[in-house]
Amino acid sequence: MVAVFRVLRRSRGAQRGMVAVLLATWLLAACAGDPGPSVSPEEVAGADLVVVGRDNLQWDVEELRATEGEISIALVCEDAVNHNLVIEETGDEVAVCSPGRSDVGTVTLEPGSYTYVCTVPGHERTMRGTLTVDPAS
Repeated sequence: MVAVFRVLRRSRGAQRGMVAVLLATWLLAACAGDPGPSVSPEEVAGADLVVVGRDNLQWDVEELRATEGEISIALVCEDAVNHNLVIEETGDEVAVCSPGRSDVGTVTLEPGSYTYVCTVPGHERTMRGTLTVDPAS
């Protein structure tokens, strides 16, 4: 390790190169780490609504319907891209998942029409859908 620092003191270019290599190594290690928690298939199946965030930055379904009150929403991410699901009108982030993972969250909504969106930078323009909440019978 001492030899590395001696070499780095000799050349600014070597310092920049080593910093770039260390940064790239750190980023690769971070990306290859644990992808985070994921809910079970049973939890996804038990949710009131299930939405898949596709790798092409689209929702699998753009119109959802539920009954007022507490609504559970499962978000499933395909294999390459992370997503979140936010109710635009309330600002509630209902679920977040990393590639190949899933999450279930709940939100309480009154009757009306709501927009659900992925707010991950670059996703919001194409990942918008409508959630219609009906009154309870």
